[in-house]
Amino acid sequence: MTETRTLHLQRAMASLVLDADEAALEADPGRAARRHGLSGADQRAFREQGEAMLTYRELARMSLIEPLEEMFPVLKALLESEERWDPCVQAFLDARLIRSGHYRDIAPTFLGWLATTGWGQERWPFLLELAHAEILEVLVARFPEADPPEGLHAEPGPGDLVVLAPATQIVSYSHAVHSVTEDAPVPEVRPTHLIAFRNGDGEARLMELTPATAALLVQAQSRPLGDAATALTIPDLAPVLDLLNDLRRDGAIAGFQTPT
Repeated sequence: MTETRTLHLQRAMASLVLDADEAALEADPGRAARRHGLSGADQRAFREQGEAMLTYRELARMSLIEPLEEMFPVLKALLESEERWDPCVQAFLDARLIRSGHYRDIAPTFLGWLATTGWGQERWPFLLELAHAEILEVLVARFPEADPPEGLHAEPGPGDLVVLAPATQIVSYSHAVHSVTEDAPVPEVRPTHLIAFRNGDGEARLMELTPATAALLVQAQSRPLGDAATALTIPDLAPVLDLLNDLRRDGAIAGFQTPT
């Protein structure tokens, strides 16, 4: 019985914080308790503590929304220009997807919600790419530390595989979403390839790649560099090897491995 009451109380508090209709809650602070089947005494407590409940709602919502505003400023600017930011955030809160107790998990959860639902992407086809690009460096910076595989060497050769550093990501977008600003949030329609990595100081960095280089870095993780270059009709491997050396020194590549 106690567990059931506790569960209903948790749901009522979640409803108090996450529901969109603030005016209805202001008019009747006991509404959330009533909707979730709490007793008359609990409903009365919600009403009697109405001012405190609404203050709690404001603070709790702020703690959920601020990470989104901080992590996605360009997306916020884009949507605010058409008065769609608040509806977007409310739709995310309505989905009740936040399970973690850590603020750092709110923005990735929001990104996953955008990917799953497709919210706004009929109107803005680049919206998911924009959100991903805004959070990309943060995800790389926060990636857990891990030791590279054993047996790597520093100088690449045609017969080697490329082993990326654990935090490194290679991404491709159909829009140049990494170049937008809050004042100009609509990106150019242009295929864009990026490598995101942590440098030796642990700072996240982005570098734009040519399509051929991005494809080579992906393929050369599972087939020798020379074979990958041939498949991609890259005639001269020397400039590629120079770039790979630079990327290893910068921290994007852990090293090179000769297949067994």
